[in-house]
Amino acid sequence: MTETTRSRAADVRADQLRLIFQPLSIGSTEVRNRIMMTAQSTLYGDDNILGNRHIEYYRERARGGCALFICEQQGAHPYAKGSFHNGCSAWDPESVPKYARLAEAVHEHGARQFVQLYAPGVHDKGTTIIDQWHPLWGASRTMSVVHREVPMVMEQEHIDDLVRGFGKSALNAKVAGIDGVELHAAHSYMFGQFLSPAYNKRTDAYGGSVRNRCRIVIEAGEEVRRRVGTDFTVGVRLSFDEFMGEAGITPGMSEEMLDILADTGLFDFFNISGGGYHTLHLAVAPMSVDYGFMLPFGKRAKAVVGDRAKIFIVGRIVDLKMAEDAIRDGAADMVAMTRAQMAEPQMIRKTLEGRQQEIIGCMGANECVARTFENRPSVCLVNPTVGREARWGTGKLRPVAPADARHVVVVGGGPGGMHTAQVAARRGHRVTLLERDAEPGGNLRLLMAMPTRQEWGIAIDNLQRAMAAAGVTVRTGVEADPDVIAAEQPEIVVVATGSRYVTTGYSQYRPERPALPGHEQDNVIDVETAVQRALKDPAALGRKVLILDQTGDYLPVGLAEILSQTGNREVELISPNEVIGEDIMRRLEYPHVIPRLTAAGVRLSPSCFVERIEGDSVEIYPVWGGPSRTEREVDTVVVAIERVPADALYFACRERFPLVHRVGDCVAPRRPAAVTYEAEELGRRL
Repeated sequence: MTETTRSRAADVRADQLRLIFQPLSIGSTEVRNRIMMTAQSTLYGDDNILGNRHIEYYRERARGGCALFICEQQGAHPYAKGSFHNGCSAWDPESVPKYARLAEAVHEHGARQFVQLYAPGVHDKGTTIIDQWHPLWGASRTMSVVHREVPMVMEQEHIDDLVRGFGKSALNAKVAGIDGVELHAAHSYMFGQFLSPAYNKRTDAYGGSVRNRCRIVIEAGEEVRRRVGTDFTVGVRLSFDEFMGEAGITPGMSEEMLDILADTGLFDFFNISGGGYHTLHLAVAPMSVDYGFMLPFGKRAKAVVGDRAKIFIVGRIVDLKMAEDAIRDGAADMVAMTRAQMAEPQMIRKTLEGRQQEIIGCMGANECVARTFENRPSVCLVNPTVGREARWGTGKLRPVAPADARHVVVVGGGPGGMHTAQVAARRGHRVTLLERDAEPGGNLRLLMAMPTRQEWGIAIDNLQRAMAAAGVTVRTGVEADPDVIAAEQPEIVVVATGSRYVTTGYSQYRPERPALPGHEQDNVIDVETAVQRALKDPAALGRKVLILDQTGDYLPVGLAEILSQTGNREVELISPNEVIGEDIMRRLEYPHVIPRLTAAGVRLSPSCFVERIEGDSVEIYPVWGGPSRTEREVDTVVVAIERVPADALYFACRERFPLVHRVGDCVAPRRPAAVTYEAEELGRRL
């Protein structure tokens, strides 16, 4: 069995840290330590104004010890709310009372709060908000690679109006008691579009040279300073590299930009990031990307800026020792740990109190980002309290009275079972977890065995440490049935036996047929079985393998990569979906894994389905019409379409025990974030 990847944050001791706990002056703002959270889209707004969920989200992390927050992008112009239904506005005077509440919430716990001011430019949809349709404003007539809406090229009057909006928005933030603002010029948004040769094709004073392309940022900085004065912190967020080669912003260009912007004396900090809409998979890097991959950019930026301003850095910095090293190495003055503190709001406090074993580690699953792209409020896969702090935040886990404590037996050591077990035990129940396999983890153990997926082990490690800290008794290698469970003398039974893949091939793409013709053949197997065999011996599935996937998940794609690495093998991924690996795309993993597959010769066939399997022949047809084709001499057909609940034990237990619950995939097979939410809710009400 693959060894579980351990969360690095759980092994950091307070005596290893010194530099990150030094205070820092950023313009007029004094912060208590060097750890911050950058702006992230959570979409918790109400009527396009900062929402109560925002306030509780940041309050929780201020309580946990973080020194500085920059709240998610706030529109600095009436046209600047962004392509999100719940995008927020700083320009609207209605934002001031909510900013005041936000400032009060974080100040109460010794933290400081900035607001990020932005305009989306072409990365917007002009018809998102029903009563505020408008043409998009663009530096040039260059469309978004994502939204593909033709913009109106901004004229001087539009630029002036936008700049005034930034000034007004900054004043709104200051009046409310916010500590500073950040002008968003990264990630291909409006100011970033002016900075980038990929978007800026202008021939006037705002185009051409690097200095000209910086002009709008400088004018916005001047207007902000005119409105707020010098006793207010102002900075800029920049993409140091758009990762587009000479077509976009390069590190050399950024060094020139930083020198120009720092020389103005307008800005107190520069927040160094990377990527843009062409390279979002590096702007919010998933687990495929190395830890700290942007630290060299921070070091280069610091060398250019020197003492003229402070440098913030981002880029998969997942533990406090990494942050300490970044400060020591001169890569930054402030270190952003955004997703890390999303997963664990109490990281600093727990480390200082010697409770680092309780820290929930981030693994870069990007559930938070995936939901944002779908215009849904952000959540965290490993921490279901995110966005629900008012209900489930620190101090709100209701303990059971000793007289009400029960013996809870949880059957199944996957994420649903483990999460339920640790929550129930933390409340005061006596909990025993029974697991059939030699190690807990369920289907996460299979997933973490895939190429580049080792960090799924952090999710397992989080829960194992939580169970140990809460006193859960874990018994592995136990095949539970009602008699085995009865021997434990449970007062409450929780069944978390998961689900299993089936090979029937039933699909709503073909609702008229109950099964895929030929699915009963010996050369047709489910994806879980296929992965288990391939991990032991990639040649076990034969020379020619077809993988039929409707899930869009990583498992079928990971299987294809394993098989393709052995050489002299034909592998084809077939899906009726429009894209192979839809879930991989929403998590920003697609640009990392798909090039590896295509380079290895894996054939990708989206919008295709299987008509029938006859012996070693498979008939494949395009779902939207056209001629079918027959692949011959196929050794194995792998089916990844349907999972069914493994719920037989649950129904057997209902006949035997008075209090029986089920949780997770044995209720209905779903993605992990839904399972951990359900487990949290159940653990809190047992």
